[in-house]
Amino acid sequence: MISLGHILVATDFGVAADAALTYGRALAHRFGANLDVLHVVENHFLRAEVADPETMASVAMEQLNRRLTDGDRRALRARSVVAVSDAPVEAIVGHARNAGIDLIIIGTHGREGMPRLLVGSVAESVVRTAPCPVLSVRHPEHEFARPGSRMEVPMISLKNILVATDFSEASDAALTYGRTLASTFGATLHVLHVVDSVYFSALGAEAYASMTPDLQERVDEAARTRLDLLLLNSDGSGPATRSALLRSGTPAPAITQYARDESIDLIVMGTRGRGGVAHLLLGSVAERVVRTAPCPVLSVHHPEHEFVVPDALATVARTTAPA
Repeated sequence: MISLGHILVATDFGVAADAALTYGRALAHRFGANLDVLHVVENHFLRAEVADPETMASVAMEQLNRRLTDGDRRALRARSVVAVSDAPVEAIVGHARNAGIDLIIIGTHGREGMPRLLVGSVAESVVRTAPCPVLSVRHPEHEFARPGSRMEVPMISLKNILVATDFSEASDAALTYGRTLASTFGATLHVLHVVDSVYFSALGAEAYASMTPDLQERVDEAARTRLDLLLLNSDGSGPATRSALLRSGTPAPAITQYARDESIDLIVMGTRGRGGVAHLLLGSVAERVVRTAPCPVLSVHHPEHEFVVPDALATVARTTAPA
């Protein structure tokens, strides 16, 4: 059961952020959720070029208000929120915690290479630290929320949802979201596991040659067994499901290529929220997928503030949603 009571869209007024707002309006209308739209203004009193943050906040509030309709304010209890901070990620995550946000939606520019290493990405940092699932949206891309005119309610068209799993607890949580969303929207659920390529994992061709000849087949078979058990559905209920195994030494490109080949509308992934040196050295498959995916990516931590709740709790969740 999905219970989305409060959605946050973080915007920098760019094209990707406007696309994120389309998703926010569409999902808020679909689930009857409250909608907050947040912009973070830098505190220029702390910079060499002094500017009045109150003036900047006033300008930002005008831009936010122009992006929302009277219908949004009535139907979605839509609020424009401006925060003044030199730490936009902390401001976004802090608002999500304080307001009890169920889903953050944010645009991402998909930086690669040195610019991303030096500048980083607000979207990736939010994915890593958010207290709730994060929907990352790039533009242009394969979209499942179709914008109409400014006064119209955007339409959601989800036909194919991909859950990429590594059989971890975070991936299991992602699968719960994928199943629930697929059932809600009548989509086909694709569940993908990328099997390590023994050849690329070995220390060179000589080491590979000395291995058991059928080692790769045994690795593939073990992964297939785990995938079949994961998707076992005794009563035949739930969405139409397709499973797939891919062999690769680099899972992120394999996941994004599958999404392109199968016209996936939404990728759902678990993320462990790696931080510090471990994140710098190893990165995150989920974050790499966010940067390169041809469609929106829903990133799920576990445990976390969840918007998928057991059926027995659904009534409670609805009655405690903001009025």
